[in-house]
Amino acid sequence: MPQKQGIFTLLFCVLGVYACFLTWALVQEPLSTRVWPESNQKFQAPSVIAIAQASVAMLVGGVYLKWRKLGYKPFDFIFDHGKELALISFTQSTSTPLASYSLHHVEYLTYMLAKSCKMIPILLVHLLLYRTSIPRKMKVLALVVSMGVVVFTVGGWKPKSIESGSGDRHGTKGYVLLLLSLFLDGMTNATQDNLLKSNKPKVNKSSKKKITGAHLMFALNMFIIIWNALYLKVLDRQQWEKAKVLLRKDPEILNYLFTYACCGAIGQCFIFYTLEKYGSLVLVMITVTRKMMSMILSIAVFGKRVNPIQWAGIIIVFGGITFEAIGKMKTKRLPSKSKLH
Repeated sequence: MPQKQGIFTLLFCVLGVYACFLTWALVQEPLSTRVWPESNQKFQAPSVIAIAQASVAMLVGGVYLKWRKLGYKPFDFIFDHGKELALISFTQSTSTPLASYSLHHVEYLTYMLAKSCKMIPILLVHLLLYRTSIPRKMKVLALVVSMGVVVFTVGGWKPKSIESGSGDRHGTKGYVLLLLSLFLDGMTNATQDNLLKSNKPKVNKSSKKKITGAHLMFALNMFIIIWNALYLKVLDRQQWEKAKVLLRKDPEILNYLFTYACCGAIGQCFIFYTLEKYGSLVLVMITVTRKMMSMILSIAVFGKRVNPIQWAGIIIVFGGITFEAIGKMKTKRLPSKSKLH
């Protein structure tokens, strides 16, 4: 009976991640790229979108923490690790609008493939900033995945895919924005890894200060709200004003925005619960499959045309990501084998 319950719980986690993030991916594309009928404009407000999603995620994270009744209070966690959290949230909140702006110059599938290659900038940040030792196979893997992205983008390199009059025939600006976004993603994830690793001894000494994924979910989303609100207040007041005008003219945007935020927030809960319940190996396998399904759904639902060269790029990227999951599986098995001996 316990084994069956474990299987059903895992299935519940898998279906939860799929349902939330596949819906999230389907909502993201029209929210960012559709020309809305009444205003005849795109909803170009990445900071507003980020605040909406972070607000819902912070609320859900707070409720989740209260339900778990953990001893380490979320605001105590923020007070203890404010600098690290501020850095992580700043790079994360800066990366999001850059990636959103890149969609005005590159295809959505190019965006999705690039975002699937986060391990490359993460490895670079670990090597250059934190001086982390990286195995040779991981460096080879980074090259394989980046090659897949190059094959895909070159295969779909057509001037007509970029809006006329943009002055950027091959989407160079979009690729630059994507690269900057990926670098900031690398900073976000590598710094988060460094935070969790450096606090393992503290966690062992005091169970009351156990850091969980829910703590990160609550705190990081709070900082993301602060950073984006400051950006809108100080640097880009017009974004908020334009967003309000579009929302008044096309209230349908609110439905997409709310769905986008809810799916992202609930999806984070499933991911953090899966991580705590089954470990990173199972979580990686689920998220890798989710990335594949997001790309395939973009082709099936939105009618994206992919030529054979682009399919080759997709296969290379999928192969690289799958190899990453298999590599993590072998790494996780090594400690258990050594204990047996």
